[in-house]
Amino acid sequence: MSARTCPRCGKTITSSGRGRPPTWCSQACRRAAYEERRAAASGAIAVRIVTKEAPPTAPPKVSIDEHVAAVIASPTACARVLAEVATLKANGQIQDPRWARVKTAVDQLIAAGQVPANLHWIRSAPTGR
Repeated sequence: MSARTCPRCGKTITSSGRGRPPTWCSQACRRAAYEERRAAASGAIAVRIVTKEAPPTAPPKVSIDEHVAAVIASPTACARVLAEVATLKANGQIQDPRWARVKTAVDQLIAAGQVPANLHWIRSAPTGR
């Protein structure tokens, strides 16, 4: 959907994208513009039609809480996050101070005894890298 501006009154015109995009916001503007063009053709006044596209709007920002809710709602997304954490651990990056909160969360998960057997990587000792 594109947004344009009426060259006569400046109102925003929205188009559904199907067919020819509208030039005028209303029949009244279309008629008045015709009269102005007709008068300009006879030399009475001069009118120039300028078509200006509205700038694209930025997508809405998504908060970290919304991202977390989306991951928690999807078993597939949870598995992907855990797999990425496993990669971090395998590369020794989880020992980096930036990842201290992740390491703490992993330690809490282990302490709670809720780590499935197939997540052996989370229980293993650091690689020392």
